[in-house]
Amino acid sequence: MWARVLVAPLMARKRIGELLLERGAISKEQLESGLAAQKRTRQRLGVTLIAQGVLSEIQLAQSLAQSLDLATVDLNQVQVDWSAVHMLRARFCETHELFPFAIDGKGTASKRLLVAMSDPLNQPASEEIEFTTGLMVSPYVSTHSQVRAAILRYYHKASPAEAAAAAAALRARPPAVAEEDPPMIVGEEIISQLNAMPAAPSAPAKKKGDSVTKDLDFLFGERPDEESDTEKLERRFWALLRILQRKGLMTRDEFLAELDRES
Repeated sequence: MWARVLVAPLMARKRIGELLLERGAISKEQLESGLAAQKRTRQRLGVTLIAQGVLSEIQLAQSLAQSLDLATVDLNQVQVDWSAVHMLRARFCETHELFPFAIDGKGTASKRLLVAMSDPLNQPASEEIEFTTGLMVSPYVSTHSQVRAAILRYYHKASPAEAAAAAAALRARPPAVAEEDPPMIVGEEIISQLNAMPAAPSAPAKKKGDSVTKDLDFLFGERPDEESDTEKLERRFWALLRILQRKGLMTRDEFLAELDRES
């Protein structure tokens, strides 16, 4: 039986940089350097720090697990449940760097989806999973390369050898350097080489005075943190959906039906 693990609400509001700094895994100077590099590369902060050689994937996963009181999972050793894999779409897993590997409590009213996450602080992703699947999420911490390799193997039918090669290439990637044009994110670079996952198109540059962001900023108020526009929109979108559901204005089945109709 898998352990029932939840992220404490207070900890879930923190960011990876804060947790690593609190645990002494990185220095303030290393965090500032990582944040500056992150703006150039548009990668996740954890991936950026690893690419800079500040800490290893294992150190990052262990620090996050200890800070959040979560279990870790070795996706190379666990027996993956295909019924869990089928709960989520490949593109969603690629975007959020996560992988569903088991369902706890099958046949009961309290069953939970166990999800390996390289960023267990990605609360919007967990909320979307719970809304669209109807299952509560139990997050487990895994390394970025293991999550990517699992996505390749189970969603894109890459052989175990190809998935292992992708993981090795991610771990061996040299530190990021400053460039005028940001490089591809790590996962897409490896996937492109294996021809297993199509690279996502580059996001268009944000237009000055973007109406959607401006309206949402007016409605919710600006947050004095380092959230990206995408993170803001995701967090607010799922907050609105939860309110609509609580007020009985929309059901999960209606949402899924509309989502399928529009896709």
